[in-house]
Amino acid sequence: MNKEQIISLFPEFQEIQNSNLRESAIRAMQTAMEAGGWSMENISACPVTMNWKDCDVSWVEHVADVTDICIMEFDKLEKFYSRHHVPFSRDVVITGALLHDIGKLTEFIYRDGKAVHGESFELVRHPLSGALLAAKAGLPDNIIHLIATHSFEGDKSYQTQESSFVRAIDMFVFKCSVQGLEKR
Repeated sequence: MNKEQIISLFPEFQEIQNSNLRESAIRAMQTAMEAGGWSMENISACPVTMNWKDCDVSWVEHVADVTDICIMEFDKLEKFYSRHHVPFSRDVVITGALLHDIGKLTEFIYRDGKAVHGESFELVRHPLSGALLAAKAGLPDNIIHLIATHSFEGDKSYQTQESSFVRAIDMFVFKCSVQGLEKR
């Protein structure tokens, strides 16, 4: 998938002001999509989860929702961080929101016309595979950390302001996405 296609899926990439960060983030997503066999033709088949029966929420929808809510909430709540002299980066929040689940692009792969679990999905869950993909793309440690700690793996981990923020919104959006569904 080329850069323009990635941006067409997630125009929020254009909200990242630091051009080096933006380019590295796009590169990480491209690498993850290629590794999982995802393309513009099949990316809508990538699920947000395979652990809930009849979940109709796609990975793209989930990432877009998390990112859009993170942007909206950052713009509304940043005043508190600023007022209290707490460093809080919009670029890190947006990049982290866009990439928090890139590991799912390898945890779930496209094979024989459908999404299936990848070979190592139980050994290397998406927070770890996503963090590795981010590191390979040259992303900074704060983004790698955010990806690695955004799920239950981060329950007892140090959280930056940005990782805590994205993690809370991700969990809220995911909970809403599976509301009323039965866990497998």
